[in-house]
Amino acid sequence: MRKNNRGAATVNIILLIAIVICTTLIGIVLKQDSNQISEENQIRNRIVGQNTNASTNEYVELSNSIGNNNNSNANTNIENDGKKYYYKQLNDTAKIMYDTLENNISALKTGTQSIDFDINTSDAGNYFQSVWDAFTLDRPDVFWVDTLKLSLLTKSMTNIFSSTSYQYTLEPRDGNYYIDSFSLPTQVDEAIEAVETKIAQIANGARGSTYDKVKYVHDYIVDLMSYDQTEKINNANVYGALIEKTCVCEGYAESFKLILDRLNIPCVIIYGDGIDSRGRTEAHAWNYVKMEDGNWYGVDATWDDPIIIGNGSAAGVDRHQYFLKGRGDFSKNHVENGDVSGHGQIFKYPALSYTNYN
Repeated sequence: MRKNNRGAATVNIILLIAIVICTTLIGIVLKQDSNQISEENQIRNRIVGQNTNASTNEYVELSNSIGNNNNSNANTNIENDGKKYYYKQLNDTAKIMYDTLENNISALKTGTQSIDFDINTSDAGNYFQSVWDAFTLDRPDVFWVDTLKLSLLTKSMTNIFSSTSYQYTLEPRDGNYYIDSFSLPTQVDEAIEAVETKIAQIANGARGSTYDKVKYVHDYIVDLMSYDQTEKINNANVYGALIEKTCVCEGYAESFKLILDRLNIPCVIIYGDGIDSRGRTEAHAWNYVKMEDGNWYGVDATWDDPIIIGNGSAAGVDRHQYFLKGRGDFSKNHVENGDVSGHGQIFKYPALSYTNYN
């Protein structure tokens, strides 16, 4: 009887252990599924970008997620070149997200493919607005994406041991994330090829000293483009500027940067406010260029492009009033604002020379 009792007790213990193990495994699975579903129910479509037409609720959601992120990890010793200038101001987590975007340009061309970020931290979503701001400033050649059609999906999964993992995915909100002028990848490829061909054409025509090249590009852009504030899909991107030849200030500034990038002349896009001759203030974009003397100077190709009514002539108009100017002149009517989207970090801009370029 004792042996039988011991045998029965052993069986009971084994069964009990098996039940505990099964219960634990089921608990882990249920816990993961429950958290995933709960997280999906709480997801909001957090919009990234600079378009001010987004709904208030969407912006509040993004603003709250960003908080007062002035990026204390970004030091002031930023390399004085124009390529990836804003990338260098991001913290380490944000740089991983930026690198992921840059390594997935081909995915972005599809207009529908989701992009996963290999990050497992709870706060990565806090930095994404700053990532997108930096990416669009450094890479205006990615012109076919409508930022209002993007969502950053965040999932968290917690197991029974209270260990939580995080997943971040950029995906289209509804169908695709193309701007409305494109609907197929082939159209995007054709547009990219047209822009690249135009950039190469202009860059190949720039000869001589750094000054000669910068002036050539500036004058070419002023001659090529027409300032147009009417509501057009490509009015604020390089395709509208270089191919359709009509744009607002972003088109001028982005085109100028991309061509100087091709020429390896440091150039960055600046956002802020322009103050016109009547003292009126409006949102504006322009460029800073680093010349061979090691100093940065302001260039505003938009304001150097005279608006001609009818069939008038631009003869006698100063088209270099805002060309390679120091802050003593340029900052009188150009006020920087490093808060590019209104919800990201405050970016630092290059310090201009006080005097104009000679």
